[in-house]
Amino acid sequence: MRIKLIISLITALLIMGVVGVTGFLMDDDKWDRTWTTAICSGNQCRDYLVICSGQEVVDMVPISGLVTFDEGWEDPRGKGELC
Repeated sequence: MRIKLIISLITALLIMGVVGVTGFLMDDDKWDRTWTTAICSGNQCRDYLVICSGQEVVDMVPISGLVTFDEGWEDPRGKGELC
């Protein structure tokens, strides 16, 4: 009975170790990511759903209508990468 318990504990520890190491070694850049952002041109903006795989844009889907701000309006956000 005691030997079965020890073997079960060792097996459980090995499984947790393999799962932990596998999760640590996975490259997060290979996973698809999705989020929303507004993309503006001049004083007009539209919200998009951006889908990336790694550092590459896979798709961009508009999810809102065009919003027009007052003349002279400037996007306060800096220009950043989409992925």
